[in-house]
Amino acid sequence: MIKNEEGIIDYIRSNIKTTSRDVVKSIGDDCAVIKVSPKKYFVITTDTSLMGPHFTKNYSPYEIGYKSLATNLSDIAAMGCVPKYIFMALTIPKLESEWIKSFYKGIKHLTEKHNVALIGGDTNRGPLSISIQVIGENKKNILYRDGAKKDEDVYVTGKLGCARAALMITNKKRYQHEFKLLKKYLHLPVPRIDIGIEISKFASSCIDISDGIAKDLYNITVSSKCGVDIFIDKIPTHKLVKKVIPSKFYYEALIGGGEDYELCFTANKKYRKQIDKISKKYSLPITKIGVITKSKLRYFDNDKQVDLTLKGFDHFSK
Repeated sequence: MIKNEEGIIDYIRSNIKTTSRDVVKSIGDDCAVIKVSPKKYFVITTDTSLMGPHFTKNYSPYEIGYKSLATNLSDIAAMGCVPKYIFMALTIPKLESEWIKSFYKGIKHLTEKHNVALIGGDTNRGPLSISIQVIGENKKNILYRDGAKKDEDVYVTGKLGCARAALMITNKKRYQHEFKLLKKYLHLPVPRIDIGIEISKFASSCIDISDGIAKDLYNITVSSKCGVDIFIDKIPTHKLVKKVIPSKFYYEALIGGGEDYELCFTANKKYRKQIDKISKKYSLPITKIGVITKSKLRYFDNDKQVDLTLKGFDHFSK
């Protein structure tokens, strides 16, 4: 019986052809990778954004357009590559000129920032749905999930848990001020394209944090056939997260919630100074939060092991 997203993927792998001569990486990473020439590769990703799981009625059309593309670009960043082209299938319930113009302003913000061209797609009438496919190409090495090695450092960019915290307090009047401060993390995530390109020169594995660090780092350990020790107290977050989230839900918000769209990567200890330089260059925290081990995924909080069963986001979880 198929019970979750992984079950669907496993069924596809078992019943449908998923490989081809020029396909370097098929299902199982942030992007598929196709070899174009000896040194050139296309990395391709696609995502659908829907009312409910991805955005709510308090999002502006601009924010919906922006976030729908940003989440796709984050997959390209996780591969250490450069986005080049996008296709978009847009389904809207009715024609509203101002809504459409504002929506595409959100798209335009990112296409101009990253020099990406919208080269095709489809439009339909129906419940709001945005499906975007991004095609990127390698500039240096391509990063995958399966290269982590024992004793390597585990890093994350930016701050985690802020998007989940914003979602959890969206309709709470007592936290209206805090929501305004945390809202940008949920509505306007920043794809870390430049950081991805920089770390592609030396990182051993990478993934974007879309489903929560608990699930996404677990995916790296499965692909790399290794374990990891995660130091929860080292995970960077906004000071407001602890203020607005009850202690019993803190771990869920910080490492189980998702929608951070930051990068989690592994690297040899010898690159610590280089990582510090990248952090300073882009004025962005890049924080060591763990170490790769031989096996098992373990959590520690202030040097004490913590037993957690967080699974991260799954569209079909109950």
